[in-house]
Amino acid sequence: METRYIKITEFCENEKIETSFLLELNREGLLRLEKQEEVEYIDQNDLPQIEMFARWHYELGVNLEGIDAMRHMLERMKEMQKQIQILEKKLQI
Repeated sequence: METRYIKITEFCENEKIETSFLLELNREGLLRLEKQEEVEYIDQNDLPQIEMFARWHYELGVNLEGIDAMRHMLERMKEMQKQIQILEKKLQI
């Protein structure tokens, strides 16, 4: 699968968010930016997560620490759901 990168300035302009928000996400390790010739890009595969983080931040007023905590909780919930499915399959045998 080919990876397509999008300039963060273009993405931010289209989505009406600040580039500093993406730079802060990158600094906190919540997002990985690619840098080529002094221009920073995001991987298009990261768009759903970036959009979710932006909603949390701009619509709900969640700060970066809160975004990280919520992201971690969602990951744990997904892991737990997988474990539940495995256990349910074992019980059906």
